[in-house]
Amino acid sequence: MPIFANTTPIGGRPESQLRLPAKKRISTPAAARLSTITEGINALNPGASDVQPRGILRRPSSTAASTIRPTPSRRASRETAGRTSRDTTRSAPPAYDWVPEPGIGDEDLRAPVEGEKLAELRRNGGYMRKRRSRGGWGRLVLIVGLLFLALLALAVGLGVGMTRKHQTNSNSGAQSSQPAGTNPSAAPIQQFPLGEYSMITALRTVATNCTSNPSTWRCYPYTTYDPSDGSTNTSSLANFNWIISDTSSTYATNLTTSMSSQDTPSNLTISSTNNPFSISFTNQSLLYTPASSTNASSAHYTFSFTQSKSVIPSTSLLSSGAAAECFFNNTIFTGTLYLDAASTFPSGSLASETGIGGYTPWPYALEISQTSGGGADVPACYEMVNGGVGNRITTATTPEAGSAECICDYRNY
Repeated sequence: MPIFANTTPIGGRPESQLRLPAKKRISTPAAARLSTITEGINALNPGASDVQPRGILRRPSSTAASTIRPTPSRRASRETAGRTSRDTTRSAPPAYDWVPEPGIGDEDLRAPVEGEKLAELRRNGGYMRKRRSRGGWGRLVLIVGLLFLALLALAVGLGVGMTRKHQTNSNSGAQSSQPAGTNPSAAPIQQFPLGEYSMITALRTVATNCTSNPSTWRCYPYTTYDPSDGSTNTSSLANFNWIISDTSSTYATNLTTSMSSQDTPSNLTISSTNNPFSISFTNQSLLYTPASSTNASSAHYTFSFTQSKSVIPSTSLLSSGAAAECFFNNTIFTGTLYLDAASTFPSGSLASETGIGGYTPWPYALEISQTSGGGADVPACYEMVNGGVGNRITTATTPEAGSAECICDYRNY
């Protein structure tokens, strides 16, 4: 009996007709039911079995069948389907199977392909969060930066501290160099006369009695002060820069009254610096002489030492006109610094001078002298050759008496 009523056989051939299976309820697997339905469709549409179905489900080729082996469960399903087909006098088509798309070389074939992003995640360890490494270049740069800032702050702090300390010491030194009682503020750290001073004087007296040739004894600045000639106020100016230091915490000052003897050690020393005379001395002891009615003078400090005074004669000592240099090897250099006697030089505009080199002017009277006696080899003169000492000149001078003196006298009163 045909499946559809009132339908003539296709092509008039009884073989194309399908026999209707017995009316009974058949319980078959899903693959068997699919085979039965497919068989009926093929019967109605001859030649449709040669067309490959569209979509992912397709009949595996011989190559695929040889590559992918059916599992036992699938094999049992096909056997059941075969038996069912034989019961209906038709053979069921082979069961359709899933053919996975080809995978990438290092892809895990046990799982379906889920796209390039998911495959990349699987190759890189999936969704597991990578462990961050501590430190690295960022941390190193941060540590170096912090160390640099710390060193910079330390250097700036030390610089500011040293600058403030230097300013404090300079201010205390300037205050202590002033005479006692002139500073109304608190007592200075250093008491007068400690400090650095400019001894501003004028050349007052020049004597050449120790030499037979007056041109061989000269006194800087080579101009004698004349109170009646105002131009000599500057041309006769001579400045000595000296430093007074203490050797003990107790020393004689202008307020000292306990010392009554003359030339008592004062526990003070004096040194030279930056003077135009090339007179260099270091730590010469100062002797203290208090004021008394016998000497009718102010209290003062004194010091002296022997030096070799060199002089370039004002006239040539040789007939050839060559330069010469004379030495007074036993010249006595003496300084006297008064502690309360007033000074009178310089006057006028020079009275406000602060001293050469920024030193504080000595506030009281002072006297400086260079003295040389006569005698043999006074002076000892030599020819100058290429800036150096050459042969001795014996015909330029004759000896004078030992009591005869050459003097350079400087004062500020």
